[in-house]
Amino acid sequence: MRSRRAVMVAACGVALLVAGCGAWMVLGPGRLAAAEAASDVGSAKPSEGRPPFRVAAQGRVEPASEKFELAIGLVGTLAAVYVGEGDTVKKGQLLAELVNDDQKARVAEAAAQVSLRKAELEKLLNGARPQERRQAAAQFARTEAGLALTKQQLARQQPLAARGVSSLETLDQTLSSFQVAQANHDANKEALDLINAPPRAEDVEMARANLALAEGNLAEQRALLDKMQLRSPLDGVVLERYLKTGETISIQPLLPILQVGDMRRLRVRAQIDETDVGRVQLGQRAAVTAPAYPNRRFGGVIARIGQRMGPKTVRSDEPTEKNDTNILDVLIDLDDPGVQLPSGLRVNVFVDPPHIAQN
Repeated sequence: MRSRRAVMVAACGVALLVAGCGAWMVLGPGRLAAAEAASDVGSAKPSEGRPPFRVAAQGRVEPASEKFELAIGLVGTLAAVYVGEGDTVKKGQLLAELVNDDQKARVAEAAAQVSLRKAELEKLLNGARPQERRQAAAQFARTEAGLALTKQQLARQQPLAARGVSSLETLDQTLSSFQVAQANHDANKEALDLINAPPRAEDVEMARANLALAEGNLAEQRALLDKMQLRSPLDGVVLERYLKTGETISIQPLLPILQVGDMRRLRVRAQIDETDVGRVQLGQRAAVTAPAYPNRRFGGVIARIGQRMGPKTVRSDEPTEKNDTNILDVLIDLDDPGVQLPSGLRVNVFVDPPHIAQN
């Protein structure tokens, strides 16, 4: 009888061991601990008041500004990439550009056309120079004096020719000189009036239209040049450089050149398992640990919760980890704004239950 009882006890022990190993292989260490905690909470009496278990998740460190993949949307060869990984950049700083000497020449030509059209409009609006006005006035004064002289000569020759004292030929010459002087006087009077007159409205409109066309062409050429250049959208750090000087880029697919982000403030993107989505909410406290920093613990608060489930992108090195589950991205703002951690660092996240976060 004793031997039979010993056999039964040994069989039960083996069965329990096999069940425990199966649970470890299916759930993994983190989920098994959560399942055990959930079992304890479910079996606890209300009077015991045991808190619900923490939600454990994996995540990665990233800039609070998010990471920007920067690319040039044109086909061409990189003339230069001016920064490398770890370099600090300023907003608007030129980071890279395609070979664009011909486009720079078009911009210079368009700028020259704008200068020409501006000068034409200003000349039209300002009119003649003071020296030209004085010159036209002096010319008119000379012809006016000449006209007066020939008029006097004609007045003297007419009675003399009538009495036969002067010949008709002399009278004709005097009359001809008077007519030439009169014509010169009229022409110089028109020239003086024209040089002093304001510009015609249609001429001004035409000059302004020509200037607008030139400015539009300059803006277009500058826009094309800007498309060949890559500038930083923010103050930050170059996180990764994908291409280097001399490489040819394409747009199908669009190849990024650099990745930048603002590392002055960090956050953690945690991946909450679909079974734990109902246990997280805005404002909950979270603790973050990293294998690379075994003696440090970083606090934070859930600042944003995603609205769409997706596949897992952060994986541990556990061979029993389940990779076919859906996750929800949760963003955690770290308490220390000056904490220095590398972007992309893999971390473990533990989210406190709601009532602990409120307390």
